[in-house]
Amino acid sequence: MIFLDLIIAHLLGDFVFQSNDLIQKKYKTWVGTFQHVCIITLFTVLALMPYWEHRETWVVVGTIFGVHFVQDWLKIAYDINFNQKKSTLPFFVDQILHVTLIYFLSPMLEGLAPLALPAWLMLPYANEILAVYAMGVILFSFTYDITLYQFTRQKSKKPLEYKPDYKGMRSRLGIYTLIYLITVILIVGGRFM
Repeated sequence: MIFLDLIIAHLLGDFVFQSNDLIQKKYKTWVGTFQHVCIITLFTVLALMPYWEHRETWVVVGTIFGVHFVQDWLKIAYDINFNQKKSTLPFFVDQILHVTLIYFLSPMLEGLAPLALPAWLMLPYANEILAVYAMGVILFSFTYDITLYQFTRQKSKKPLEYKPDYKGMRSRLGIYTLIYLITVILIVGGRFM
């Protein structure tokens, strides 16, 4: 479950809450990268709220902050100096490395006792059905849209600014929600038969 929570935090920070202005700022100064990584860190801290009292939590938060900063800084340097053809490879390598880091850090937090929080506050942290749904919502909206943009950007002769396709996102989310609900009903319903 902690892995899913950290992935959701990553997706929120890297896709949903990374504006065009912030992306442009990242390519002009390290301050933009620092601001971006602070957003990632904020979502990571929120994702790990039930475990704030444990030292391991803050080691994970610090590691994600430091590695994400260095990794994004290197990716930007590569893009500026070597990626004139606007290849999508750095984008995908970057994402794979972020997820790999989360995968290897998550076991550090497994088995830790959560804080005694109210049940309503623990619901997003303890419910895998909600976590998987939330992850799918982000994947099928902003993540999918930004991935399509990466391919469009690669084919374009001139610089392109990312413009979210909210209509496409709504369509994909509607289909995803319907399929997810049917799947959950079939799985949960199958347990009671």
